[in-house]
Amino acid sequence: MNTNKILSDDQLHKLFGEIPFDEPSSDFPGKLLLRIEKEIVREKRKRRWMVVGQIAAGLFGLFILPALAIYLCTLFLPGYSFSFPKIHLGFDPQLVTIGFSGLMLLIIDTLFRMHVANRK
Repeated sequence: MNTNKILSDDQLHKLFGEIPFDEPSSDFPGKLLLRIEKEIVREKRKRRWMVVGQIAAGLFGLFILPALAIYLCTLFLPGYSFSFPKIHLGFDPQLVTIGFSGLMLLIIDTLFRMHVANRK
């Protein structure tokens, strides 16, 4: 049993002794930094397109999807018509401003938290 262990250790020493250990080339750090910078740029681009995609999906869900559903219902259900009552909404400018400000604060908070999380 002890003989097999010594034999296997000798074979490992022989194998590792045959592996050439060359020094990396002089431009290795520069190439490595360039690859890292390209990866960082790629990640930023990916994140930017994710935000654009989320905004587009939100707009699609809010406006285009309901309009498409109404249009398709009028095509496939002949004789059925949508009637929307005329609603007269009186908007208070202060309430709209408060709501818009709250929405902007939530968006800024989300962007700030994403920035802090990405710095770590």
